[in-house]
Amino acid sequence: TCDTDCTAAACGDGVTNLTAGETCDTSGESAICDADCTAVACGDGVTNVTAGETCDDGGESATCDTDCTAATCGDNVTNATAGEFCDDGGQTATCDADCTAVVCGDGVANAPAGEQCDTSGESAACDADCTFAFCGDATVNVTAGEVCDDGINDGTSGSCAPDCSAAIP
Repeated sequence: TCDTDCTAAACGDGVTNLTAGETCDTSGESAICDADCTAVACGDGVTNVTAGETCDDGGESATCDTDCTAATCGDNVTNATAGEFCDDGGQTATCDADCTAVVCGDGVANAPAGEQCDTSGESAACDADCTFAFCGDATVNVTAGEVCDDGINDGTSGSCAPDCSAAIP
């Protein structure tokens, strides 16, 4: 109850009183001391802006990363509680820019993963394997009007025409 200078012990008085439970006392929040007279520690549940914390929920939460920064997709910190599967700081071969796993057909084109396009399935411009649709690509794309596609686009074989009989020997 008493500091070494014979004044009443109080957090924020600038005198660290270990007996009173203080681990530090810098007369308020500082880069090394929280306003409750405990040492700054990310994950202690006390947000210390002076020490660079933007949040501190005592661990990972939907709004706060484990490094005491706000949960944001693209910040290189994977936060599963916030719905992130991965977070590589942007689009990579294993992670989409929206922090989801790369999956052909998810509607997110991911060039580093080898996707040329992704329209959530087959479309006139995109095959179901996330490559551009064109006659002669050996993939039948019904949405693009192909009935067959023999992988040849020589302009005469009829390989993608509605009547494929010209392509059959």
